[in-house]
Amino acid sequence: MSVARKLLLHVALGAAFVVAVVTAVTYWLVFDALKKSGLRNLEIYVTERAQREEARFQQVQSNMLLVRGQYLKRLEKPMPAEYLEERWNHWYEKFPDGAWRTRKEFVTPQQARVASSLWADREWPATPELRRQALIAQELCDEMLPGWVDTFPSYYFQFPAPGLLNVGVDTFLWDWSLKMPASFDTTGVEWIALALPKSNPPPDVFSWTGVQKDDVIPEPLVDVYLPVVKDGVFLCSVGHNMPMGRLLDGATRSEIPGASHFIFRTDGRLIAHPTKRAEILASNGMMKAQDCGDPALASLYKIAVARSDRRFSGFDPASDTYYSFAKMAGPEWFYVTTMSRDYLQAQASASARWVLWSGLASLALVLGFLAVMVRVQIARPLASLTSATKAMSAGAGPVPVPLQGGDELGELAASFREMVDRVAAREGELRQLNLGLEQRVTARTEDLRQALEREKELGVLKSNFVSMVSHEFRTPLGVIMSAAEVLARYFDRLPPAKRERHLEMIFRSTKNLAGLIEEVLLLGRVEEGRLRFAPVPLDLDKLCRTLCDELLSATNAACPIRFAAAGSLEGAVSDEAVLRHVLCNLLTNAVKYSEPGTPVDFRAERRGGDVVFTIRDRGIGIAPEDQAQLFSSFMRGRNVGPRPGTGLGLVVAQRCVQLHGGTLVLESALGEGTVATVTLPVFTDPPTSTPTTP
Repeated sequence: MSVARKLLLHVALGAAFVVAVVTAVTYWLVFDALKKSGLRNLEIYVTERAQREEARFQQVQSNMLLVRGQYLKRLEKPMPAEYLEERWNHWYEKFPDGAWRTRKEFVTPQQARVASSLWADREWPATPELRRQALIAQELCDEMLPGWVDTFPSYYFQFPAPGLLNVGVDTFLWDWSLKMPASFDTTGVEWIALALPKSNPPPDVFSWTGVQKDDVIPEPLVDVYLPVVKDGVFLCSVGHNMPMGRLLDGATRSEIPGASHFIFRTDGRLIAHPTKRAEILASNGMMKAQDCGDPALASLYKIAVARSDRRFSGFDPASDTYYSFAKMAGPEWFYVTTMSRDYLQAQASASARWVLWSGLASLALVLGFLAVMVRVQIARPLASLTSATKAMSAGAGPVPVPLQGGDELGELAASFREMVDRVAAREGELRQLNLGLEQRVTARTEDLRQALEREKELGVLKSNFVSMVSHEFRTPLGVIMSAAEVLARYFDRLPPAKRERHLEMIFRSTKNLAGLIEEVLLLGRVEEGRLRFAPVPLDLDKLCRTLCDELLSATNAACPIRFAAAGSLEGAVSDEAVLRHVLCNLLTNAVKYSEPGTPVDFRAERRGGDVVFTIRDRGIGIAPEDQAQLFSSFMRGRNVGPRPGTGLGLVVAQRCVQLHGGTLVLESALGEGTVATVTLPVFTDPPTSTPTTP
């Protein structure tokens, strides 16, 4: 193969490699830019959309609070019997099926924009007091209607049994009272349970249903209810039918290429989804993200309930999607926008393909131009030189040497090649020497740094240990020595009660001293890997309650411990001894650093294959500057005061949690208390039922 062809081949291979590298770099740069911009667009979109919907929800709640307040004021005013009878007979009549309804002449589209309607089933007792309450509700709705006819076209009062009574406004369903049957079956109806609770509900809590529709109201809607309570007695609920057509269409219609949007409640029930609208309505709003058979929805729901932020974004490996969440105030729904990584990769691939084809076309042009230049500048001079050399070898006499400098070109190439070889060899030797030297310096520097850090740690550990011994061990030893000295000197002269008191002091101090030594020895076993970990089937609920009883007894019930188990804890596999070290340390700290009588909350909850223990106290808390050293041996907070301790409890608890393969997280605020959260993988079988909080 000629030199020119070799040169062209090498240039082609090098250029092709460069094109490939540029294409790959372009792909990753474009993908990274698309990922960042896409996630930013998702965050902006979901934030703006959530704010718009939140404003709508807040306006609904504000209007309902206004209606309830006005209704309670009007209830205080008496209504003359003659006026009540005249107005009742004017507006309402009892229909042949036994139900009370607004007279037909008032049930028209025009009338619906100026007056409310009434419906009561056949079981409703039309007593004067119940009629008065219904008439007050109608008059209030009629007065509000002119100002709200276009902005708030649905609000009503739902009165409880005996019988059902509904008074209110819905300008889009002007004939709803005529369509309602004389007897309404409330079995399994969600809005009935929310509007008419069996016990007195909290007065300022809004209750939201899922998406639903029925024969009377065929359009998808969500009902929201606010209880009306007077003097501790539930009277009725103020309700609002929120049409969901606009929200469902807007929520599922994507304004961002490649993105999809959906909404679900905190309990997982789907409100809106681009492909599951029919299924949601068919289930009457009971379809849940975690149970709908879509792994991506289930994974995103798990992410949502695990976060306390109202706005957050990220990437979900389980569904291979980027997401942005917004928790909307009011019904506390999650508005979710997602974009699959496949879509971004397809966009990046399209850009990379454009670069690839452009590079190949450019490469073809460059090679064509280079072929011409090589032929003129190299191939022809070399051919002339070869012809001259052959002529000289054949002894054909003097052969004129071409003036293109062919001989100098060959000599220069040979000399340059020799020089490059020598320089490359020398440079390789120097590089190897420098590399070895750098490695030795780096290794030595790292050894020195580690030794210095270890020396500092040992110094701090020694200082803390000496401080702990001088403060914690000296006190019980002093008590023992003092009590023993008194008994030795005055044993015969001391009355039995004082002898027993001094012996009790010796016993108690010895017990405290033994406990301190046991903590130090336990830490030693943990650090040396000698602490045995043997998980076996375990009754977690029973263990937690036993620990509470033991701690109450040990602390003379200084602080009440309120234990609650969220759902079933059956099927746990753990080492009871290791688990006791963790929970006893955390519960003891919670009681020790709380004022007497202050309750300590202890909660155990199953989350998938993990059990999550939460211990919350309202004690002295931990200063921010001390929180960085929480899990250092012999370290104690600066605000513990005279409370005894070695500074090893949290260290032992953390090591035991790590031995169990779990995590321990402490959150604390000075003067407000501490929350300890322990997550341990103790379950191997899926839960048999949906957890419920007792």
